[in-house]
Amino acid sequence: MTGAPSSWITGVSNHANLLTLMFRESSFNSNAVNLHDVNATGAVQSDGAHFNCSRGYAQVTAVTFAENHEEGTSHLIYDPLANIAAAINYIWHRYGDISRVQQANPNLPPHPY
Repeated sequence: MTGAPSSWITGVSNHANLLTLMFRESSFNSNAVNLHDVNATGAVQSDGAHFNCSRGYAQVTAVTFAENHEEGTSHLIYDPLANIAAAINYIWHRYGDISRVQQANPNLPPHPY
C-alpha cells in the first residue's frame, strides 16, 4: 500500500524493522498514548489526552498522522493500518529508509525523546 519493501517488516541489512519500532513505541498496543513526552501539549481531546500526544502502534502525533496519511486508510489515528501506513510514509519522507531509524534497529538502544 505504501510501497515499502517487505524487508521493512523482516529487517533490512542492519535488521531494522517495523516490529522493533512498534514494540519500542507502544509494546504492540494500538491504543497506546504517550502522556508524558515532549509532544504532550495542546487541548485535551475526546480520548482524554492532549492533541499533540503520540498515539497508536507507531506513536505518531496528530499532525504527523495527517501529513503522512495513506489514502484509502481510515482517518482514525488508533486504526492500526492507518497508523502504521502514516508512520511508513513519515519514515520515507524524513529518513528515506527504515535502516536510518534508531527506534527500528534492534542492534541499537531505544532512542529517548
